[in-house]
Amino acid sequence: MNKLLTTTALLCFSVAANAQENVKESEIEVRILSAYHGLDPLPPRATRLCGLPPAGGQDGMPVIFSVQINGDTVSPAAFAVEISSGEIVTPLCATLRPALESLEQRTVLLIGPFSPEDSLPVSVEIVERLEDVDGNSLLGLRGEKVTALAAGPSLVFAERFAPNNSGLEGECPEQTAQAVQLTWEGGVTGPRGADLAEAQRTAVSVLLDNGNSVNPLSLADDDLDNHVIACIAETSPAVSVSVVAGFFHDPGDDANPETRISVISKMNE
Repeated sequence: MNKLLTTTALLCFSVAANAQENVKESEIEVRILSAYHGLDPLPPRATRLCGLPPAGGQDGMPVIFSVQINGDTVSPAAFAVEISSGEIVTPLCATLRPALESLEQRTVLLIGPFSPEDSLPVSVEIVERLEDVDGNSLLGLRGEKVTALAAGPSLVFAERFAPNNSGLEGECPEQTAQAVQLTWEGGVTGPRGADLAEAQRTAVSVLLDNGNSVNPLSLADDDLDNHVIACIAETSPAVSVSVVAGFFHDPGDDANPETRISVISKMNE
């Protein structure tokens, strides 16, 4: 009898755990993953990303979604940024630039006066039309926390692709078996704006389905946006990625905290 009760309890626990996992998976489909209070102030020329003339006194705030965004629906009016004074600020501009590659397009850079006097941004909400690439409305989504630049960038999303997936051509070495696109809260480089190098590669650890942890063969897509591709030689599927603190730097040269993210597979297996 005790054995039967134990077996039943374990079965119920397993079902409950799977249900909770499914809830988490459904939540990740449509939500704001992060908002990052970037450089304050931005260089005036940054507004050119939105096709506007240079403007001083503006802050940058990358807002990252769990889904890719239809660029034709991106507009400043779609976003309302609440600041600590209680004021609601409409951005001066909103753009998917510079993260425009085919596997990116989930980061909207907001530029606006988000920290007047002693105020700081505290949340961001979608208040007018904004759609994902499948035409789903994102109206009403709200990010309840804005990460300060000084906190350093963390990982917020990771997707696993075949290395020959469209959009990855030429990024990884020939011996690559899988590629994991890492999405950070903001753009990342080495210290003081340096290119990503061996120190950053060995700071990244990928946990595989077989229980082994490996470093990537290389880090690719080393440009000025918030996406980095980890090229992996092993065939066992990547399960999660962790990064040692202090190796990836945002535009203010603040280094990442220790950070870890689970990997979502986009491979046919």
